[in-house]
Amino acid sequence: MAGVDDVAVDSAVDATLRPTFEWGAGTHVGGVRDHNEDAFFVSPEVCVVADGMGGHLAGEVASQLVTHLVADVFGTHRLDVSELPRFVSALNAAILRKGAENNTRGMGTTVVGVAVAENGDAPSAVVFHVGDSRCYRLCNGVMTQLTSDHSHVQELVQAGRITAEEALTHPLRNVITRALGADVAVEADFHVLDEEDCRILLCSDGLSGEIDDDQIWDLLTANADPSAAAVALIDAVLEGPARDNVTAIVVDITFPEPAMTRSVVPDPSIEAPTDTTVDDTADITADRADDTLEHELTADTLEWARVDEQTRAAVGVAADAGADPTDEIMIVRPWAPPDVVDRRLGEVDRPLARPDAAAWASPDADSADPIPETDQETGHARREQH
Repeated sequence: MAGVDDVAVDSAVDATLRPTFEWGAGTHVGGVRDHNEDAFFVSPEVCVVADGMGGHLAGEVASQLVTHLVADVFGTHRLDVSELPRFVSALNAAILRKGAENNTRGMGTTVVGVAVAENGDAPSAVVFHVGDSRCYRLCNGVMTQLTSDHSHVQELVQAGRITAEEALTHPLRNVITRALGADVAVEADFHVLDEEDCRILLCSDGLSGEIDDDQIWDLLTANADPSAAAVALIDAVLEGPARDNVTAIVVDITFPEPAMTRSVVPDPSIEAPTDTTVDDTADITADRADDTLEHELTADTLEWARVDEQTRAAVGVAADAGADPTDEIMIVRPWAPPDVVDRRLGEVDRPLARPDAAAWASPDADSADPIPETDQETGHARREQH
């Protein structure tokens, strides 16, 4: 692929210390829509899926812009884990700039990817995502969903307001709370993969919304070749109504042996054991505690009712502006920037910053070279091994 050979390789020994990717990928317009707003890119350094939104000449522009910029940057730079948030912010800025240039309201895209990034003593494989495109990890026969959808219904599920099954048919299931192009600031999620050989699935919601996790597991485990697995997943979606564009990248990741050492950072999510001593005053304060709990539950119900009302209003505004109510719609939620990329990345030893790091800090959307050699229109999966 063009651009990939430009990656500087220090030595053959260096190459053996990096996680290696073997992939199969494909995309299809689906059975209902008349154009494909999904895009993907695959290389030995990064694999990414983008699901555009905003309609014809908006969503597909946004998603392809992201894949072109990812290809351009990872084709000429080796990023450090500490640089990934700034890189995602640069992608967001490029989408906003292109939307302003084209005078395209509501132009945006999700993104989910896995990249090889420098991380102290040796590179790591890092998953990054914004929106409701997903990443699944299959390891030792166990499949887990690494990403959590940035969507209104996922917020409802996490709050216990609805079940995961109810989310599949919820009337606001197409409302996205984070996306590239939605706001001037964007918050991405990052996950450093454990150094254990695994299979990764990156997909748009046109796949995860049409077939369930059990079927995904069946197809990932039944097809040893990643290209065959990607084709099987897309074919399974096309056997149904295929109401959206569908894209899948299946990546087999092999880590070097022996595993390189990493700095150990305590997991802040693990709390110290709580004191189990019985409090003699518990009976005296029980009624007061019940009253407090009832008040908190009432306040929580009212807050979620307010959020639902605001979300429906935002969808109405988007529809009035010409958005397809059956397509994904972006809304903006308040957020605070994370302190660090990932709980394991805050204290690792990193190499000195490179003098060329600013070269991609504000990528020029017009300079992106459309280099991905993928059969995006036909949906045929391709396989590369390095």
